[in-house]
Amino acid sequence: MSSQTTLEENIVELQIYIDTNQTPQNSRPKIQRVPRYVKNRTKFKEHYSPKFVSIGPIHHGNTDLKLGEKYKLMWAAKYIKNTGSIQKDLYKKIADNIDELKGHFSDDVLTLTGESLEGYHSLEEKLSWMLFVDGCSLLHILEKTMLYEPGHMNVKVDQLVLVMMDVLLLENQLPYQVLKLLWKDSNESELIKIMTNFLDCHHWATLDNKRSRRWQLNQDTTTIPAHLLDLQRNIILIKSTPKIENYKANKENWRMKTIYMNIKDLKALGIRLKSSKTRRPKDIDFTEGWFTAELTLPEIVVDDTSATTFLNLIAYEMCPNFDNDYGICSFVAFMDSLIDHPEDVKVLRSKGILLNSLGSDEEVAELFNIIGTDLVPNPETYFEVKAKMIDHYYKYRTGIVRGYYTYFRIAAFIAIALTFIQTVFTVYPAFKKDG
Repeated sequence: MSSQTTLEENIVELQIYIDTNQTPQNSRPKIQRVPRYVKNRTKFKEHYSPKFVSIGPIHHGNTDLKLGEKYKLMWAAKYIKNTGSIQKDLYKKIADNIDELKGHFSDDVLTLTGESLEGYHSLEEKLSWMLFVDGCSLLHILEKTMLYEPGHMNVKVDQLVLVMMDVLLLENQLPYQVLKLLWKDSNESELIKIMTNFLDCHHWATLDNKRSRRWQLNQDTTTIPAHLLDLQRNIILIKSTPKIENYKANKENWRMKTIYMNIKDLKALGIRLKSSKTRRPKDIDFTEGWFTAELTLPEIVVDDTSATTFLNLIAYEMCPNFDNDYGICSFVAFMDSLIDHPEDVKVLRSKGILLNSLGSDEEVAELFNIIGTDLVPNPETYFEVKAKMIDHYYKYRTGIVRGYYTYFRIAAFIAIALTFIQTVFTVYPAFKKDG
């Protein structure tokens, strides 16, 4: 009888989708675990779990994070004291809105949170207290975190670096609505400002990025992030000033001509590399004259935090209920196609494009090969750039561009040879007399 009931329920659920044309995707995904098929890949799992502090319900109660729990209470207390708020009043704001806030978390996260209610009367009470403490402590982190003054957080600088990484993990996010409810006043723009200022500490930020980011935030005040990681992604993917493009291509035809070229291949085709002097993934461009070509790439800082940063942004875009343009996935896939060998990394370093603080060129090449595994980029992203590169490739293959470079290589060789001969006659003038 029970199986019959289950079948009936399944039929009803399917009919709802048929009648309402529902789709599981939306623009603001619920806070959830990293998809299992993403997390279980080799060498990936460690990059999705917090190392010092848990934020939100997913890693709450982790015995390895007990020290972080004590710090969170201290940071929450400091935030409450600094804002002059009354603890009960702030908690009540969360408790009164807990039904709405529950809707920001996936069902499996809420189920797991409710499995142990020791010390609480209900899931709602446990979640309310958790969001209250974690929300206040996160606001203190956002306001006071400065690497050159770790004393504001009462932690050592190495611990502070872990905190800064932990609060940007996909599984460590709090709904923006929680921060808004706990914020010290009604000035929401100031809340967004401290969130963006915190993100300035990360290596995606440059002076040019900050100016563009502030311009966009001022122009689009209706764009409210889902959480801190969502804001980081939005800032990274800010577009540059639109350029007038005259290039036209048949998309269907070019998709059939996909060619993968690494840095070594580009160099062989006479394609020069140039830094955009920004760190925006959107700042990739390809320009071509009659015989020369240039690929412009953004600066990329690679250090010990890069793998975690990239992988959590990628995991966020891969969440099954997040409808997005795969901007980060597409950027990583594009760079992975360029970087096959340590020699490719060396060339990027020499052009000021890749700033390597990780270690050897071999480690950087391996990093991109790892984080670029199994990515499915948006075919529309960088389409014009790829089409132009393919166009240049076919020109080179037909000999038009190759002839140009061959001619100038020969000319350069002759010039060097003549210079050498002239030098010899200058040093040894007797050769002239013997002749």
